[in-house]
Amino acid sequence: SSLHLEESGATMCAGEAEVAAVQAYFICRNSPLLAIKASGMRGPAPSRKRVGVVFCGRQSPGCHDLLCGLTDMLETEAGGTVLGFVGGTQGLFAKQAIVLTPEICKPFRYSGGMELLGRTVDRINSPEDLQNTKDACIEMGLCGLVLVGGARTQTDAAYLAEYLREQKVDTAVVGVPCGIEGSITNAFVEASLGFDSAAKGTSHLVGNTAIDGSSARKYYYFLKLMDGSSTGGKVPTSHVALEAALQTKPNMLLLSEEVDARRMTLRDVVREVADVIASRAKDGKHFGTILVSEGLLAAIPEFRCLISEIESMPQSTEEKVMEQLTVWSRALFQSLPDFMRKELLLERQSNAALQLSQLETERLMACLVEEELKQRKKIGTYSGSFSPVCQFVGYQARCGMPSNFDSDYAYTLGGAAAVLAASSKSGYMAIASDLSRPVEEWHVGGVPFTAIIQSDKNATLQEVELPRPIIPARPVDLDGAAFRAWQEIRLACARDELYENPGPIQMSGQTADSVSATIAMRFNYLGGLSTLRGQIDTVSARCRPGCDPRLLRVANQSLATLLAILSEIADPISTEPPC
Repeated sequence: SSLHLEESGATMCAGEAEVAAVQAYFICRNSPLLAIKASGMRGPAPSRKRVGVVFCGRQSPGCHDLLCGLTDMLETEAGGTVLGFVGGTQGLFAKQAIVLTPEICKPFRYSGGMELLGRTVDRINSPEDLQNTKDACIEMGLCGLVLVGGARTQTDAAYLAEYLREQKVDTAVVGVPCGIEGSITNAFVEASLGFDSAAKGTSHLVGNTAIDGSSARKYYYFLKLMDGSSTGGKVPTSHVALEAALQTKPNMLLLSEEVDARRMTLRDVVREVADVIASRAKDGKHFGTILVSEGLLAAIPEFRCLISEIESMPQSTEEKVMEQLTVWSRALFQSLPDFMRKELLLERQSNAALQLSQLETERLMACLVEEELKQRKKIGTYSGSFSPVCQFVGYQARCGMPSNFDSDYAYTLGGAAAVLAASSKSGYMAIASDLSRPVEEWHVGGVPFTAIIQSDKNATLQEVELPRPIIPARPVDLDGAAFRAWQEIRLACARDELYENPGPIQMSGQTADSVSATIAMRFNYLGGLSTLRGQIDTVSARCRPGCDPRLLRVANQSLATLLAILSEIADPISTEPPC
């Protein structure tokens, strides 16, 4: 049977700032949510369409499975051709592409990384980049261009779609949410491709280490976990660290979002870690495992100021940087160990942001905690031994073989992207929902970028007058089910050894198809919308002409109360008709 797109109602921007931002930058607004359905009928003859695909984000498990879904779907539904740009965005600008067929992609299925096409820098945002992309699309006759990556990539895709529309180029730009950090999630996107595999692979390594520590009983492991800062976001996220904590139950988790919400200083964090170590020492336990989120330092107020000041300067020597720092930041910089001062001045990312992955945050925490414990020994409040071992866990997991979930999810998103691109649905992101359920029960479709774009809450002072809206990286929800689950066990984890080792990713057996806890616990927004529509239909059916007048009065009064409540809590919304 053939597939068709079914509109599920016009979308909207929630919030006055979002409405204003979308109106300022995007012509087509309130586009409909799309669902991909089987028609049960044979479709029209294949139209021989050409779709390009670019890996824009960082390495991630499942990318090759996405290519398999893209090529299989496009060949089946549109009799088309997939052009894979070699070398990421630089390959796109240089028009370096190979024809991808199911036969070429099949040997790479279920493999990690993205070696079939590779990647380079991950931005398409300068006027020159936009012009080069336009030239490539026209010269290569593309009806669609699929950009695979995280929050920054999807933001670029939104503006590229608008640019090509203004330039009257008939190339549909479609995004695919991908990235091990898991932060390209929102009401419509339940998971980022690669997160499940990376989180499980990381948890395996953490579990191994924690069990080693409880066996030797003489080391404190400080494990920094690669997470949201690897994508260069202004606000680091800690989804991988939270998932690893839920799966392995370490003694302590230093979560960026929690430190930021509690406005903890560097001294506060160090003292809290030292308190746990001192408490365990009273029970004769001089070992443990502490997880450190990669972006922790950027969540600490005084460190965030220091990083911001350094990022505002061109790369330079330590002496020149010291001269330009404010008094408070200079004092902090001078107080840091030599290794940390040097790392703060290393080469930056493609968006000029500091590479938090290069900072040995775990080593800094261990050094400062050791100093704190020495002070406590002097005054007699601590008498244990402290032998820290520091490790950075991340590169070992981000190109591992994809889990069954990520393999299925990637193939599904690839197929969805093919349908959207071949149907000329530009400015859409491929999505799948109900991900905690079996694959057969997933709902697949597309969401317009304008429904998920937001005003940039982290815009600089120079950007405030004309803020450029973005698709944001979503931090850990401290009110969400996943973090609440950690809160329920954290005290017991700090006191005892509740370590669990989930083992390597399973490809068969009872646990092979399980999904990460943070994905399984996420609120199903699209499912909620569907339930709401069903309830409204039920009310309409019960109150149709001829019903008991009492039912009609109750329904009207109840709905009036509900609408009053919604009006009270909702921001002003756009009432524009769909594009």
